[in-house]
Amino acid sequence: MSRFLPLLFCLTLAACASDAPEAPEPEAAPPVAEAAEDAAMLGEPVPAGDALSADDLVADAGAYAGQTVVVEGTVREVCQQAGCWLTLAAADGQTIRVEVPRDETESYVYTFPTDIDGQTVRLAGMLAVETESVDDLRHYAEDAGASQEELDAITEPKQTMVLTASGAELAPAATEADPA
Repeated sequence: MSRFLPLLFCLTLAACASDAPEAPEPEAAPPVAEAAEDAAMLGEPVPAGDALSADDLVADAGAYAGQTVVVEGTVREVCQQAGCWLTLAAADGQTIRVEVPRDETESYVYTFPTDIDGQTVRLAGMLAVETESVDDLRHYAEDAGASQEELDAITEPKQTMVLTASGAELAPAATEADPA
C-alpha cells in the first residue's frame, strides 16, 4: 500500500490542477500622465490661457494693482530661509516679489523650492504696489543671502510690486541632456 501512496498523491494533484480555473492575466497599469512630470504644482491651480510677462506687468503695474493676474517669468532669486518668496526679473532690471500666502494660523500655504533660480514659473495671484521700508528690504536681502556690505547699501525705501500667489506652476528644470 505504501508504494501506491506517492502515485495516489500525484494523481490527486493532477486532478486538482486540471479542474482549477485559469487565473486572469493582470491588466496593464494605466499610463502615467505626462503633465504630472512636466510641471510642479503649488497651491491652487493656475488658470489656463494667456499669461502676462514680467515685462508687461512692470510696464503697467498701476492698471493691474488690486487685481488677480496670471504672470509667467523667470525666477531671479528665492528666499533661502523658508522658500516663502521669490522674485521675477523684468528686462529693465525691475523685479516683482512673489509672496506665499499664509493661512489662519499664520503658516505658509505652500513654499517654493529654494533651488529654482533661472527656472520658468507661471503664477496666479493678487498684485499690489507697496512702499517697502529699509528694514523690510534688508530682511529680504538677508533671506536671499546678501553680504553685510550689500545690506548696508540699502538706505532708502522702495516702491515694489508684490504678487501674493494663490498658486504656481514650476516648469521642469533643464538638465544637461535637455536641448537648449
